[in-house]
Amino acid sequence: EIIHKYESRTNGLYAKHFVIFAENARNISITGTGIIDGNGLKNYQEDRPQNLRPYMIRLVNCENVLIRDVHLLESANWTLHLLGCRDVNVDGVAIENHTDSNRDGLDIDACNRVTVSNSRFLTGDDAIVMKATNDTLCQNITITNCVIRTHASAIKTGTESNGGFKNITVSNCVLRDIPEHTGIELMTVDGGVMQNIVVDNITMENVTTPLFIRLGNRARPYMAGQYVSKQDNASDIYINNITVLNARFPSSIIGLNSKMINNVTISNYSVRNSAAQKPVAYNKVPFEEFSYPAASVFKNLPAFGFYCRNVEGLRFDNIAMYASENESRPAMVLDRVNNLELVSVRSEEPDPGAALAHLRNTGKVTATLCSSSGSHVFEAEGNSSDNLTLSGNITREGQRLLANLPQMSNGSFFEDFKTDLKYDVREGGKIEGLTAHDLSINPLKFNINITKRGSLQMCLLILDESPQPEKVIVKYEGITQEYEVSWHRWGWAPITLLKEYPEDKAVDFEISAANRNSKLKLSKVYFRYQDVRKTD
Repeated sequence: EIIHKYESRTNGLYAKHFVIFAENARNISITGTGIIDGNGLKNYQEDRPQNLRPYMIRLVNCENVLIRDVHLLESANWTLHLLGCRDVNVDGVAIENHTDSNRDGLDIDACNRVTVSNSRFLTGDDAIVMKATNDTLCQNITITNCVIRTHASAIKTGTESNGGFKNITVSNCVLRDIPEHTGIELMTVDGGVMQNIVVDNITMENVTTPLFIRLGNRARPYMAGQYVSKQDNASDIYINNITVLNARFPSSIIGLNSKMINNVTISNYSVRNSAAQKPVAYNKVPFEEFSYPAASVFKNLPAFGFYCRNVEGLRFDNIAMYASENESRPAMVLDRVNNLELVSVRSEEPDPGAALAHLRNTGKVTATLCSSSGSHVFEAEGNSSDNLTLSGNITREGQRLLANLPQMSNGSFFEDFKTDLKYDVREGGKIEGLTAHDLSINPLKFNINITKRGSLQMCLLILDESPQPEKVIVKYEGITQEYEVSWHRWGWAPITLLKEYPEDKAVDFEISAANRNSKLKLSKVYFRYQDVRKTD
């Protein structure tokens, strides 16, 4: 058993036994054309604790590492975990794990300057995963010329994302036979940044979901006595030259109600779908801001090609989407997308009433050279979308360019989880239909009986009406915690409490603004249990 010194959420929780282990080493290598067999088919356990199963290789805080030409077969846990390493070259490696039970292929975790090339993966769980299981950025990563088959996701950031991801390039890869999850999955859900991501020249075949880009709000801490104190940005994502055959579900780009994903460009993308779904209504797609971040969480999305919500600055250029038989959904649904540009986007659907794109709550739209095989190219709900510039698009005789549909109400955005531990503000002005307590006037004080065991996350429904970020302060039983609010719509600020309560207790809370001239408004305080011992 080994508990290493380098701080990480995985330390002891995910694994404490290793076939090959190094910490604080420099100038090391594992090379040659031989096989390292982890005997995982015999020795892995379906049930937790996961940490009873040995990793095959774990390198911690190492520098100048070469792993080349080896065949890593049937690990009992994660196969190759690079944690806090720098200057790593993985080349010509083959990794094979034929069953699931959390046996990843390659995990690049809180690392800097890693190159992965010319490698093959056949895995039951995620094949190549970038993680940030502490507050260190995982950055300057290049993945190229790889062939991947997997029962989970092929190439992924997350889900552990405390430190975040920056400067990631994925190119020239073949992804196939992905029966449950996603080809390219980009997410940050634990407060870390996700920025400057480039994906280019990828072919996919027999994939459940081609692309999934997600800004979530799980905000899970990576160690005891620590909590996530802000939600960073997801921005500057460029995806180019993607060809997909036999996709079952649509791709999606989904931000938070309070914080949008910014600046995404998808170009030269072609997808052929192999399955139709009965969709939920456009206004009934759940937010799932606190859920485990996976494309499979969003069931029966109302588009077959792309579902996009809460995005600022989105461009589609040279996109072709081909529906399966019996498909009735539009190719794209764009909900609360601002600064949208569509250039040469086209779809072919069997349903004559289907459209290329359904618009709702969307503004500053420019579309040109777009076409659809349905009765109309675009459709918009009532007056929810504005500043539409539709010029130079392609319509055939009798086909409408734009159809106006009845407006659908948005419903409640803020019932993402159910709990019996909640406090609702009862006095104050109304903002977007919610009663708002002005924290610049006085703190909010209340008493609540804690009846949940284990780790609790206090979720504040809050908005900042000032142009700059503001800090909210929570005080209870001699403990002070703060959270940076960097959004200007109602949204959740999840704060994992530093104290746990082994028995029922009435606790006094005080919530205030750090700045006396603050423009923070607070409406709800919900408490939810957070399983900090759960592994990903």
